[in-house]
Amino acid sequence: MKISFGSEIKKTAWGGGNQFLINISNYLKLKNIEVVYDLKDNDIDIIVLMDPRVSSSSSTFNHIDIDNYLRSKNKYAIVVHRVNECDERKNTNNVNETLMQANKFSDHTVFISNWLRKLFSKYKFAGDYSVILNGADQNIFNFNEKNNHDQDKKVKIVTHHWSSHVNKGFEIYKYLDSLLNNSSLSNDVEFTFIGNLPKNLNLKKTNCISPRNGIELANLIKQNDIYLTASKNEPGGNHQNEGLNCGLPVLYLDSGCMEEYCKGYGLSYVQENLKEKIFEIKNKYEFFRNKTKNYPYNSQLMCKSYEKLFLKLIKNRENIISKRNLPKLTFLAKMKYKLKLNF
Repeated sequence: MKISFGSEIKKTAWGGGNQFLINISNYLKLKNIEVVYDLKDNDIDIIVLMDPRVSSSSSTFNHIDIDNYLRSKNKYAIVVHRVNECDERKNTNNVNETLMQANKFSDHTVFISNWLRKLFSKYKFAGDYSVILNGADQNIFNFNEKNNHDQDKKVKIVTHHWSSHVNKGFEIYKYLDSLLNNSSLSNDVEFTFIGNLPKNLNLKKTNCISPRNGIELANLIKQNDIYLTASKNEPGGNHQNEGLNCGLPVLYLDSGCMEEYCKGYGLSYVQENLKEKIFEIKNKYEFFRNKTKNYPYNSQLMCKSYEKLFLKLIKNRENIISKRNLPKLTFLAKMKYKLKLNF
């Protein structure tokens, strides 16, 4: 079996999509499944559309390229569209429609959360769909060398984000920083932010660390006690999974997918009760920490789910292709798509 993913792997600190690509590629290669990242070969079995937007810094092909491939090179390839974005995520107004236009060229859709699936339920999907939640690599993000919290010391809170978009939670992170700066909370709490900050955001009492990845990132996370995420309308992030797999109970906003990823492994909060929730976890730390030992969302589970899906699609290839109904696009229409998608 040969699978092509429409994105390139970045060998530096990057976003959650890159982590997914690394994890799934490594898993499939260990299964002796060939993995490529373009449409050059004429014997690809599964094509995974990652991002149809022309302006994406990591995308290697979009749905127009897939359409050309199916019509001129290999009509037997099966197309899977992995949906991991939405307008609600970054307050845009063209992403949802773009994704659904691209979806018309796919045979199966994978959503990275049930919240995202429900969000797109008003649209008609091409073929069937699955929901496969993201998972962190336990070879990197794990309990190894993670010390227990000493109740007599400050509780250390951490978060990390590659994106500096405001919806990643910077309103809350700024609020926590102000609490640490203007109250006695700094006697009991430390806060560390790892990643990219928005321009002109000055966090006075927060330990700010530039983006990290891999083992270096995991080791930094493990130096802390509680993982905080304030991400809004999150489609299906990786950051909370990485914190939980390192054994840190989570504080999360009930927004986007966070309830289905985090419920039972920490506490939800709103800005007004954040301080109260921090101390609730601190006072019951062993209880919440033990919960994280059974956290299920790791890359092994995620990759097995994708492998199972790919094998099922290959088995049903003939039936799937017989039902395929690709939109007919003129040259002018293709050019309009490219112009529209270049945002």
